[in-house]
Amino acid sequence: MEHLDRMVADLIRHAMSAAGLTRDELARLSGVPEEVLLDKLDAMDSFDLYELVFLAAVLDCRVADLLPEMAGSS
Repeated sequence: MEHLDRMVADLIRHAMSAAGLTRDELARLSGVPEEVLLDKLDAMDSFDLYELVFLAAVLDCRVADLLPEMAGSS
């Protein structure tokens, strides 16, 4: 699961960079507490669906854009 957590965190960091947001700005705008966001960006915990929805809204992307494409999916 840690590998998946890292992949999601990498995609969120990429979306943050594209949006020109810092971690603290993303935390403030999304409502995800900064310490929680930092732990999850370090893959110390998994993002839950609600967090991904709020993050995607702030990052102006789809939740699916924050999830890795899995091999074999159709």
